[in-house]
Amino acid sequence: MLHAVSQLESFEQIPIDLGSNPHLLVFKFRLVPFEITQLIRTLTVKHGAENQTSHRNLSLNAQLLEVTSRFEDVSNRLRLEQDHRKQLEDQLCRNQRLETVGRFADAMAHFFNNYLTVIQGNLEVAQLNQNGTGSSVLPTSALRELILATQRAAGVTSQFVSFNRREYLQPTPLHLAQIIDGQAAMLQKAMGEQIAIQISHNPDLPSVMADQAALEQILFNLLIHARESMPTGGRLMIQTRPMLIPDAAAACQLHAEAKPGEYVVMTIADTGKGLSPAELAGLFDSSKLSSDQPGGADIALFLVQGLVRMQGGWIDGRSVLEVGTEFSIYLPVASGTAPTPATPEKKLLSNNTADEASTILIVDDEDSVRQVMEYVLTSQGHKVLTAADANEAWAIWREKSSVIKLALIDVKLPGGVSGFDLEKALAAEDPTLPVIFTCGYSPTTLSNAKELKAGENFLPKPFGMVELLNIVGQALLQPARL
Repeated sequence: MLHAVSQLESFEQIPIDLGSNPHLLVFKFRLVPFEITQLIRTLTVKHGAENQTSHRNLSLNAQLLEVTSRFEDVSNRLRLEQDHRKQLEDQLCRNQRLETVGRFADAMAHFFNNYLTVIQGNLEVAQLNQNGTGSSVLPTSALRELILATQRAAGVTSQFVSFNRREYLQPTPLHLAQIIDGQAAMLQKAMGEQIAIQISHNPDLPSVMADQAALEQILFNLLIHARESMPTGGRLMIQTRPMLIPDAAAACQLHAEAKPGEYVVMTIADTGKGLSPAELAGLFDSSKLSSDQPGGADIALFLVQGLVRMQGGWIDGRSVLEVGTEFSIYLPVASGTAPTPATPEKKLLSNNTADEASTILIVDDEDSVRQVMEYVLTSQGHKVLTAADANEAWAIWREKSSVIKLALIDVKLPGGVSGFDLEKALAAEDPTLPVIFTCGYSPTTLSNAKELKAGENFLPKPFGMVELLNIVGQALLQPARL
């Protein structure tokens, strides 16, 4: 830059003319030492001011970066908290839905057990009449099968309610092969003619520690799942074999829930459409129970997993698309010996109609249940009074309390007065009156101060004619109130 410097021009103007970019400064006139000194001082001041400005800008940029970083951290933390909150809300919604399903299942079990009581009671009455006359529309074997099916249905209902309430089972030594063979005919009917069932057992199969009703439900649920995967038919293979897991290292390689010990493995394989890896991974995921998308968990398989875990075992699954799916159930070997399976024939403790007849009060809100109980008891010579709720029962009691020797009361009664409330009112009038409670719910779901003992003061539904007559006979023989 060509610059004319003179004493008439301020030296401070030179840095302004030069600007911020580097320039070569050429003077038209020769400068004296004083002017050179002034020029150098001016340029030095300008350079120092520029450095200070640069440092200040750098400091401001650093502060801005720090504030931006803090903002990003807060934003990320807030986003994580929002995601976690959404997960908790979704989990809460799922838990509330499962709780609603559980309450619905309890209510359905109550009604279902009432109907099973009616079915089983009438079937046993028909069987008894057939034994007496020798003639019936259905053969004896058909009646026996119907009664067994009713009892199995009651067991399935009980296991579902037990799983819903997280009630622990009481496993006993069982022959797994014999249970499977005993269910084979019913399972084949459930699967249909298009699906062939092949069963094979290891000859030296030890007993397992399990609950029979739970095993039957596990088997049935897995077979129904297999049937859904084979809409056009196929083959279903059921195999059982013993297995030894020697140590913890072998257990870790086998499954996350595996433990060292002796097990019996039940494998159920189908030739269906199979599952993708994503579907297989989410098969037992409880968070996907309500999902409508592919890969969601099956409520039936989720129930199977829970029942297996409650008996000390675990379930493992493998699948290949367009080839099939295989489930393996691992059950611990029993320390004791399983009893020889036999169908115990229920017998009356006393079947003498010449015994002194008693007047019995039956209180139940289900008409058909009252009718079958009345028929069974009157057939043995007893007199029966029936009521649909606590108010009607109390009116009957006020009129005929002197002749009533026993009360059979359903725990769940309409009208806001429970069976326990009615029992307290009757006890205040007659402390010696025996009372037997009946209910289609699990005893653990009932909130009461009384201890209910099946066969003594509690008759769980569904029940048959023999159970009813036996508990009634024992109650009438008791000199004191139950």
